[in-house]
Amino acid sequence: MKRFFSFIIVLIPYVLSAQNINFSDYFDNKTVNLECYHSGRFALEYYTIDNSYISGEWAGTRTKLLDNNDFGQHKVEVLDANTKKLLYSRTYSSLFEEWSTTSEGKTSCGNFEEVIRIPLPKSKVIIGFNSRDSLGAWKKIADIEWDMSMIIDDNSTQTRTHYALHENGNIKNRLDILIIPAGYSTEDSLKMRKDLKMFSEFIFSKPPFSKAKDKINVWGIEYFSEESGIPGLKDSKLNPNTELGVSYNTLGSPRYIMTRNLMNLHRIIKDIPYEQIIIMCNSEVYGGGGIYNFYATSYVNPKNSFVVVHEFGHSFAALGDEYAQNDSDVQGATENIEPWQVNVTALKDFSKKWGNMMEKTTPIPTPVTEEYKEKIGVFEGAAYKAKGLYRPYQDCLMRSDKPFCPVCTRAINNMIDFYTE
Repeated sequence: MKRFFSFIIVLIPYVLSAQNINFSDYFDNKTVNLECYHSGRFALEYYTIDNSYISGEWAGTRTKLLDNNDFGQHKVEVLDANTKKLLYSRTYSSLFEEWSTTSEGKTSCGNFEEVIRIPLPKSKVIIGFNSRDSLGAWKKIADIEWDMSMIIDDNSTQTRTHYALHENGNIKNRLDILIIPAGYSTEDSLKMRKDLKMFSEFIFSKPPFSKAKDKINVWGIEYFSEESGIPGLKDSKLNPNTELGVSYNTLGSPRYIMTRNLMNLHRIIKDIPYEQIIIMCNSEVYGGGGIYNFYATSYVNPKNSFVVVHEFGHSFAALGDEYAQNDSDVQGATENIEPWQVNVTALKDFSKKWGNMMEKTTPIPTPVTEEYKEKIGVFEGAAYKAKGLYRPYQDCLMRSDKPFCPVCTRAINNMIDFYTE
């Protein structure tokens, strides 16, 4: 039986020191999975922890426990309950955040599953949940006291076969990527294993990932769905109410493949070391998705590695789309404030972006002409907006099937170093 924990607002000021944290002083080498409900609507949100359980060894970095990247729409913090010392923090974005910008999210309330993973604290802590306000500043949503008494033994999922697709070092100082199949029935087992190997190779098909193989582990899991294929396509007769819940037509976009079943997703893979998740979708119809520090998805096409690498750019490196088209009413970055996405600017605070990579003679904004075709600039049109938002290169993998531009390449390399150094 699940226990329900309501949040407790703690009014004591936090010590938000950026001091170094010795992992073994405050954490054990295990992972806590906090099963949360993220609820509300546009400009109004709540967090509750519904359940928590311990999974395997902590796969994350032990030296960079405080996330100073300042990306994403949400931030989770772990503070010592007695001293209020900040011990751990991570930023991320969510499907709730995207949904809340839609017409439905502005007029009605929704309830979304999220699973927050933290190293196992040795003593009582406060879990702080934060989101950005309309000006981009962090706003406290809830503080929840947590200790080992709130752990519930989890025997609800079977141990599943997993294996290394690309192993190159200890999980303590490697980026660990897990690929989970969706839409593969038991009859698809041979195809699933072949596709897992192919997807692993896809990750390394584009630089800078191809140049960082020695810093990355890729794991695969054998998971079988109830039916073969991905529901949500027009005229599809597949049942969308599956354990994993992966489907096309998310938030009204026909090509957007996502799942809201985050608790099932993480329980299926709970005994495997991972920091990033890619869901490999057994479909030949174009589609995918990616949310920062949430997960990425992609359809399967042996001749097209672009989609999975593009979506992983979103989920791993905080990269935004560099095109202006949008096939749903989800609102992306706004031109009113500086976006947190690394490769998008509204020119509100460009000093934090890629100005130090530009030639001094390059004009801002930069015209889309032959003169600046292979130069870093500030080109109008990005994040689903034709006006007011700008990208760093005329064309890039975050816009079409081209190589990553220098700005996105730097962002990816910085994030790989964050996990591995």
